Amino acid sequence: MTHQIIHGKENKKIPCYVPIYNMLYADILHGVYPYGTQLPGEHTLTQKYHVSRNTLRQALTILSQDGLIVKQQGKGSVVTYNPQKTTNPKDKIFNPMTECALQQIDEIDLTYNYGPGTEVCQEKLSLKPSEIILASNCIYYGRKKPLGHSFIQIPVKYIEHIPVDLHQESEVSSLVNRLIFLQAQAAKLTFRWIKADAQLESFLKTKEGSDVIYLEQILFNQQHHGIARCKFYFLPTEFDLTFLI
Repeated sequence: MTHQIIHGKENKKIPCYVPIYNMLYADILHGVYPYGTQLPGEHTLTQKYHVSRNTLRQALTILSQDGLIVKQQGKGSVVTYNPQKTTNPKDKIFNPMTECALQQIDEIDLTYNYGPGTEVCQEKLSLKPSEIILASNCIYYGRKKPLGHSFIQIPVKYIEHIPVDLHQESEVSSLVNRLIFLQAQAAKLTFRWIKADAQLESFLKTKEGSDVIYLEQILFNQQHHGIARCKFYFLPTEFDLTFLI
């Protein structure tokens, strides 16, 4: 066994932003600033909590990193802590795009088609080249702003027993965004931090080279057959990707 040399020293000084962070955290959790509302401006907060603007900004940055607020251009900081979601642990397989968004997904732009799977899809879902899949592209919006994008591939043979009309766009959306996850008994997740390519920039209205969180989720049924390959692309500031393993 390799022995590691660890260097450390005690730092007894508490960062100046910690007290204001704790106060804001408590106020958000206790509903002083409810979910979906805008925090008061920096000038108001500095006076209320008796701190400097720089100290306040440090506390707001940590709150944003912790998923309690999100900074929206032209709107300041908006509270994204939702006690209703927090009290329901995500202990099942679910669609992270719809369940982990910091704001309500109120619109989904769906396109889909049928055909043989790509070679990587065939490999990851153990399919024959002749087997047909449903392939869908979804762009997810909150308040008219694109938040994320998904590309989901489902072999048609695993759809046949699900009560869904594939001729109805709304039911196809329900299939790829909810029903297929209810069929899954296990999932394999792979995360990466990537840069947006031209297609993602078009979908998500981001700048060239913007940071994006990529998640590939392979869904398996009770017989451990791959029933779906899901590729998700998240704008980092718009999601709290929390999973209970």
